[in-house]
Amino acid sequence: MAHIGIIGGGISGLTVAWQLHQLGHRVDLYEASERIGGAIRTTISPDGWMAEWGPNTIIESSGRIKKLVRSLDLDHHKIYPGPLAKKRYIVRNGEMVAVPSSLYGIITTPMLSAWAKCHLLAEPFRARNQTLDSETVADFVRRRVGDEFLKWPIDALVGGIYAGDPERLSVRHAFPRLALLEEQHGSLILGQLKGGVRRPPGSDEIPRNKADIFSFDKGLQLLPDTLAQKLGESVHTSLAAERLEQTPDKTRWQIHFSDSRVSSAELDAVIYAGTADGLTGIRMPDKLTELLYPVAEIPHPPVTTLTLGFRREQIAHSLDGFGVLIPGTEGFPILGTLFTSSLFPGRAPDEKHAAVTCFFGGTRQPQIAKMVEGQQIHLALQSLEKLLGLRGSPLYAHRICWPRAIPQYELDFGRFIRLMDQAEQDYPGLYLAGNYRTGISVGDTINAAMDLAVRVHTEIQASKSKRTHT
Repeated sequence: MAHIGIIGGGISGLTVAWQLHQLGHRVDLYEASERIGGAIRTTISPDGWMAEWGPNTIIESSGRIKKLVRSLDLDHHKIYPGPLAKKRYIVRNGEMVAVPSSLYGIITTPMLSAWAKCHLLAEPFRARNQTLDSETVADFVRRRVGDEFLKWPIDALVGGIYAGDPERLSVRHAFPRLALLEEQHGSLILGQLKGGVRRPPGSDEIPRNKADIFSFDKGLQLLPDTLAQKLGESVHTSLAAERLEQTPDKTRWQIHFSDSRVSSAELDAVIYAGTADGLTGIRMPDKLTELLYPVAEIPHPPVTTLTLGFRREQIAHSLDGFGVLIPGTEGFPILGTLFTSSLFPGRAPDEKHAAVTCFFGGTRQPQIAKMVEGQQIHLALQSLEKLLGLRGSPLYAHRICWPRAIPQYELDFGRFIRLMDQAEQDYPGLYLAGNYRTGISVGDTINAAMDLAVRVHTEIQASKSKRTHT
């Protein structure tokens, strides 16, 4: 059994701590703030409105995520979207258009012109690109399916997922499955018809188009809260790591804290699971500083989340969907809106009320994310009036602004990956985890944390075996 220290109490740190605990190791998790969970946080008002501060859903993209929920005894709290949430909308020419879910739907949708549909259907006959590592999402989409497809569905999708700009994001890093579809099948359409990206033997990955999304009856915060509860005294809050160094013989690690209660901890391994910019707040050996401090340069545009509650009669639209995404070319001040109370039960007090969640800012309009609450509510109501036929003022409002929200996997993102890989290679026993490295969704982050736990366990076992034989 090894003693492993984890810096950061977001979903990455909590998941890797729980998995290592399950594998028989002693873990201590150190979180600088007063609470754990990172961006995953849920607020429930006295009159029954529920608002998520960060992500609203988890995609069940692997069997491991199902096993994690089961191991925490949370299966009976898990909830899936209701039937109203199956439809997705995108704005085209100022109006909401349902996203097609079949080949026939693509042919008949008003979202694309006849020329764009013909261009899309010719995609299987286009040659593949051999230099995907230097291609943006925008260039990839133009090349494969045309500019019109980029301007509407793809720009809206990128705004909804990354709050980012397809002209700057790397297709290899931001949407790796798209790149793999072309590499493995030569075509996006043929790749989907053949079952999607080929997975390695033994993989428990669930294809994105078949994976369910879920939350919990008490909101997503139930997951980090339960992980912390299960870990018990292994979780230490309000304890900030100030300095990180190896022991003189280079076999162990020491974390020094800026707190009189605990001066330092000596460990077999250290996992940094904090934010990218948090790396610069920890003093490290000079060479490690040179490798890791630049990781804080990964762009993170600001995003504001605004949840609004109304009487159901105030909204003319049926809210029969997951929500609506808005391309930048449409000129709206919001990135999109989730139909929160259609997505999961318990998000509004009852069926006579409805809740929606609007998103502002990102790379597209960072200045709007920084506006005061009153201005943002005004802009949201203007947009919802046009899109949903909203009338009147909200009964409930919950707003949170994230100054550094979502890491952007831009064209030079490979440089940051190489720096992190080099740091782990040069400093055995040090590991890095987080959404700035292995995928931004909660599901991707959980999967990566579980992969890391297995890797840490395997390397510790191998190191012990090597010492025994020598």
